[in-house]
Amino acid sequence: MEEKKSWFGNYIGEALGVFFIVLFGCGIVTVAVLVGGMGDLWSIGATWGITVALAVWAGASMSGAHFNPSVTIALALRRGFPWKQVVPYIIAQITGGFLGAAVLSIQFGGLIAAKLAALGVVPGQSGSQLVSMIYTTYTPNPGMVGIDQATATALKVSEGWSKVPVWNGAFSEILGTALLMIGILMFLEARSVNSPTAWFFPLALGAMVTMIVVITAPISMTSLNGARDLGPRIWALLQGYGSMAFPGPRGDWWVGSIAPIVGAVLGAYFFDYVMLPFYPKAAK
Repeated sequence: MEEKKSWFGNYIGEALGVFFIVLFGCGIVTVAVLVGGMGDLWSIGATWGITVALAVWAGASMSGAHFNPSVTIALALRRGFPWKQVVPYIIAQITGGFLGAAVLSIQFGGLIAAKLAALGVVPGQSGSQLVSMIYTTYTPNPGMVGIDQATATALKVSEGWSKVPVWNGAFSEILGTALLMIGILMFLEARSVNSPTAWFFPLALGAMVTMIVVITAPISMTSLNGARDLGPRIWALLQGYGSMAFPGPRGDWWVGSIAPIVGAVLGAYFFDYVMLPFYPKAAK
């Protein structure tokens, strides 16, 4: 009699994967925001790419390394992942993101307080997104593009909010996550003439993430992943950031959480119907 599969290890694997993605990925953003080190776009993108690669190496054997609600939903739609496991996977992913943000908050607590004091703001006040951006995403990137004019003038920081409408952030996330999903399916496709060995897949995916970050970070801070965004956003809410967490200063919380799902689904269909038909035929 075949032993019934236990999914508990999969949930742990998903939570651990997103935990590490937030710990190291949001960690480099935290360092850049609080102390200014390693803050250029390329180093941040490379850190996110390396982080995703390491998380996939660590978690693929446990859970399949989705680490992203958008990926889980797209795989359920196009690759037969069990629908009854979609919600548990997403809960595990968001939990991992929440815990990663909590650890960052403990690690950098003193510097976070010092940064808020230097800006002259308290959590939840307009302008505090210049600190809460260490946890979650905003459109546009407050550190690179700026914030609304009134707050920027008061805090003597750059104002660039009006140059990037919220729909632009949503487009950025849809595009970025579509590219990510195409990359995942492309790198895993056995019919590809460049089909990598198992150890190479995380490297290729990490390189893809790096380049996506480079072109999307100024606009939407590159979520691509509702768990990476929602878990830390919930933590930020509990830390007193209020409307800076939900609904966000422009009501844009959904840009980093919902728009990536649209992108992943579009990317999966694009690969299956536009690219895959022209791949070499499968061996009989």
